[in-house]
Parts: sequence; structure tokens; C-alpha cells
Amino acid sequence: MPRPAPSPAAPPFPARTVPVPFLAPDTAREHVDGAGPADGDASEAPLTWSQRYYLAEVDAARAHGRGLNVPRLYRLRPGTTEAGTVTALSELLVRYEVLRTRVVRDPAGTVRQRVHDRGALHLAVHEAAGAVDDHARTVLDGLVIPPLDVTECWPLRAALVTEDGHPRYLALAFSHVAVDAYALVPVSEHLVERIAEADPVARAAAPAAAGAVARGPREQAAAEASPAGRKAAGRALRHAEEAYRRMPAAVNPAPDTRPRPSPRHRFLHRTSPALDLAVGAVAARTGESPATVLAAALVALDAAGTGPVPHEDGTGETRYGAVHLISANRLRPETAAAVLPLSQPVPCCVDTAGATFQELARRTAAASLRAFRAGGAPPDELAALLATVARERGVRLDATPALNYRPRATALPVRPTTAGELAAAAPRAVTRWTEADPWRASHYLSADVDASGIRLLLQVDTAVHPPEWAERRLDALERLLCAAALDAHCPALLTLG
Repeated sequence: MPRPAPSPAAPPFPARTVPVPFLAPDTAREHVDGAGPADGDASEAPLTWSQRYYLAEVDAARAHGRGLNVPRLYRLRPGTTEAGTVTALSELLVRYEVLRTRVVRDPAGTVRQRVHDRGALHLAVHEAAGAVDDHARTVLDGLVIPPLDVTECWPLRAALVTEDGHPRYLALAFSHVAVDAYALVPVSEHLVERIAEADPVARAAAPAAAGAVARGPREQAAAEASPAGRKAAGRALRHAEEAYRRMPAAVNPAPDTRPRPSPRHRFLHRTSPALDLAVGAVAARTGESPATVLAAALVALDAAGTGPVPHEDGTGETRYGAVHLISANRLRPETAAAVLPLSQPVPCCVDTAGATFQELARRTAAASLRAFRAGGAPPDELAALLATVARERGVRLDATPALNYRPRATALPVRPTTAGELAAAAPRAVTRWTEADPWRASHYLSADVDASGIRLLLQVDTAVHPPEWAERRLDALERLLCAAALDAHCPALLTLG
């Protein structure tokens, strides 16, 4: 028998708990209050490709005491009541089945998803002590940081923060096995329609077609197992094999006998007005997006550490660089507003030989489009393919370096810049080491972009690279982009030091 879902992690200060019961419309059985999944009233299906990818990442993060949970903090409209909050959350659970879905592992190692039709979510209610805004952020941290075991509880934690008994904030923590950033757009729309003032992390999303029914996790799993889904997987695997056969071999780092810092994964945070200006200037000159400009810079850095290789047709030499881009397939009406993860890293391999940075940006745009069109694939088949290609090439391939470009609703300004403007902006750069949830990556760059500029967060696995490697990496990235912003003929492979 499945165990009841445990309560959320111990709150940072006393709280009471109220149930948020739900009864999905596809069951006629009488609801019985409970703390988690109930026997019966459930159906099972395979995990989707993206769920399998995120589950592996969540499992790996848990080994480091982290949760890989996605936070959201909603300021509530004046007049919102506790009962109204419970109703809005109950409707959310009924509407989006992935939020009432657990992962089931059987003794044979098979992993499946179990969608429950009835149950209850715990809502912790905290009365603010002191400034309510600060209290709400502390409550959110208490929800987000501890790992969330989706085999035993719902992939969602919730807390209500009150002031003088009146609800002021709703704090939510979602497991990445249940959602990606795009999946939270319709979740926020639901809450804003009912109780919240605004979406706390507004971002662009593909519009859903009028009247389209968004897929749930069971429908997505069935679509991936269908003949059309297998055809799509084959297309993605063929694209991945082409990239794996071209991507540079991973450089084995020199032995380093110095003590490694703890924890193993370190996170370098950087904001730089000069970088913002440079990316915008290159985007303005090339007509490509800021995301493509950043991807091209990472491709150039990857290629800079390798030597030329013979061209496939024997006519000369070439030099490839590669990066894995986070692809979210939200183009179809049934996936545009789906609340389930649909994002996975896809390999993007670009020939850098003889290219100026301006030309490399154009090549990267074309390669990115091919990668996104190929889309995701079953993670186990991708891993097996990578191992096969690495063995046949006789090299070590690192499939983990990734760029996750996350634009918000306000786009980065795109315009030319000058050397004087870049020099004046340079001293305002801020670089610091922070904490975050680790991904299974030797290095992983997240770029959050809004009206304030680009916020870079570079994860480095110190078992592969020392922390100072991350500092040199971001310095080189900025130097390359600043040079490209001022010189249309700047070579893609500068000597970066």
C-alpha cells in the first residue's frame, strides 16, 4: 500500500496546517480526506522523456542534499481569504494532473507515474512575525531547499503567509519532475485569475490555440510511445549522433592534488552592464537574438580549446564547437499550455573554422534551429548513443555542458555600443560565489534576462574544473563579446588567455 505523503519540511517557525482536498472529475467515488495519495482512484503510465531527464537530475541533486525545486512566491490580492486560497489550490490540483502525480519505482527498477484522482495537499499557514515580505521569503526558502521525494509525496509544497490573520502571500515549491518554467505560465495564470496580484516571474510563452486541450503527462507519454513519437525520437537521435561525431573531445584536466572545496558543485554569479551592452550590440549588428549571441560565444570558447580536424569530405580542415541548449517543445497547441516538463538539453554543434564572430552567430542560429527542431529523445537511448560514439571515436565526450537562456517578459535592449561606453560600464560588474541546486554537468550556464540585464550563473563541478576555471570562463566570455561588439570582423577564435 502506498504510504501517505509526508508533510512539507519543518517550517522555520510554528505554523498550523490545513488540508487542500481535491477530487478529480473523472472519479465518482466519495472523497475521503487524507494527507496524500489514496489506494485506488489512480492510473499509471510510463514517464515522459522530460520527466525521466528531470528525475535523474533530481536524484543526483538529492545526493548533495538539494531538491532541484522550482520556487514561486505570489502576493495575494487584498480581501483574499484562507478558504479562497484553499479553493484556488484545489482547483489547480484538479485542473493539472501532473501536480497530483507520484513516481513509482518497482523492485525490478521500472519507473512509472501514478496519477491520483483524489487526496489532499498540506497547506502550512504562517502568521508573519515582523516584516511580512521578509517573512514570506523565509517561508519560501523553507519550502524550496529541502529535497522533495516524489515517490512519497505530491510534487508540490504550499504555504500561506498571513498578517494579522489576513492572507498576504502564497509560497509554492514545485518538483522539476512535474514542471519546467514554461509549465508554470498557465499555473500562474490560474492563480492570478483567482487570488494573486501578478505572476512573480513573468516570461514569454507560446500562445495556446483557442479551444486547444493541453496534454497531461499520461497523454504525453502515450504520444511519445506512438508511431509518430518514435519517428520523432529517431529524428532526434540522428541529429544527436551527427553532433556527437563532430563535437570536440572533452579535455582531460591536469591532475590537481589540491584539496577540493566542499560542496563539490560551486556556483559563480555575475552581472555586468558591459556584457549587457556587448550582447545587445552584437545582436543588433547580426540580427540574431541575444540567446544566439551567448550560444555562439560558448561555442567559440569550446572550440578555442581544441585543434583543427580534417573535414569530412577531405577538402581541408575544420574546427567544431558545441553546447547543449535547453529545448522546450511548446509549438503545438496541445503542448503550448501543458503543465508538465517538456524541456531537455539538445546538442548544438557548429563549425567555427575561418569564421568571424558575426558569421559564427549566423552559423549558430542555423545550428540552433536544427537542434530545436530535432527536439528531445529518450534519455537512456541518448546516453547509449553517446557511449557508442565515444567508443568508436576513441575519445571522451562530455554531453553535460549546457546553456539555459531564460528570458522574461521584458527583452534585453538591442542597440550599438562604443568602446567608451563599454569601458565606463566595466567597473560595475559584480561577481560572487553563491549557492544553488546542482545539475549533472561539468559546467552549466543559466542566463536570466530581464529589463535589469543578464544574470549569469555558472555551475562548475570541481571534480572536473577548479573554481578559478569558472572565473576565467566568464572573463573570457565577456572579453570575446566586447571585442565582437566593437569590430564586425572580430575573429570567432580570439586568443583569450
